Amino acid sequence: MINMEEKVQKMKHKHVWVRVVLSLLVILIIIGGIAMYYLFNFAFARGGFSDQIRSKANTEWYDSHPSQTWTQKTKDGQTLKAHYFAADQPTNKTVVVVHGYGGSARRMSTYIRMFHNDGYNVLAPDNRGFGDSTGKYIGYGWLDRVDVANWMKQVNQYDPHGELGIFGISMGASTVMYTLPLVPSNTKFAIADCGYSSINAELSHELHDVFHLPAFPILPIANWYSRFLAGYKFTDGNTTDTLKHNQIPLFIIHGSDDKFVPTKFAYQNYKNDKGKDKEIWIVRGAEHAQSKQIQPAEYQQKTDDFASKWFNNQIK
Repeated sequence: MINMEEKVQKMKHKHVWVRVVLSLLVILIIIGGIAMYYLFNFAFARGGFSDQIRSKANTEWYDSHPSQTWTQKTKDGQTLKAHYFAADQPTNKTVVVVHGYGGSARRMSTYIRMFHNDGYNVLAPDNRGFGDSTGKYIGYGWLDRVDVANWMKQVNQYDPHGELGIFGISMGASTVMYTLPLVPSNTKFAIADCGYSSINAELSHELHDVFHLPAFPILPIANWYSRFLAGYKFTDGNTTDTLKHNQIPLFIIHGSDDKFVPTKFAYQNYKNDKGKDKEIWIVRGAEHAQSKQIQPAEYQQKTDDFASKWFNNQIK
């Protein structure tokens, strides 16, 4: 009888501990979920980490030159803005310039000026979540690819007999490479400066090298939030898929000392592009998005030569 009572008491204690452990696990999961929600919003929501890493940008040229403001309404209810700078001399050639993480059309002033000085019209969008465009969450190039393709179609509506080129830096470069399967048939070239190959790989690198945090379990949880809050998965954006049938001439630029988007991505993107007309330039000593600052004259010349070659089908 005593042994039976002892067994009952032991079972009760065991059940109590099981309930305690399960309760603690539930509490930890809830706390972890809340923490991950805030971390996700810090990295992906408008006004978070993207604002903190902004470097100074010279916007004098942008601010002093007249432009038209274009509007695009997206299927998911966003109102996007882009800024069109007509060439000084009439031309049917337009370059779409795409900014990176933490950027905006205005902060791309030096690149807009570069193509404008080459004699081209320039359309510079504010990607969703940046500048004058709406959007709570950053598209990391994947959501933006559809928006950019629609901007290019809008240029064609504005000039039905025109030719298009597309240029992007950092996240904008990845946007360019993700957009290529969707571009209009009159797209003549693409230039991608310091873009990552996949969203998942870039985020994994940032967690490890920038924040010194493990990719697991943070990345899978953040991916879940992204899927349901932002509308895309980290595995969606990958140049292995978007460049495998590409036939648009592609010029890849990357700094040799890039630690934010490692230089290895340039070689991956070059390998992933199955088109026959592709070039790669690794700029010695350049850190992230600094190739133009390190080699300004050569950068201007090489991008101009590439654009001129494919717009006119001949090098100047």
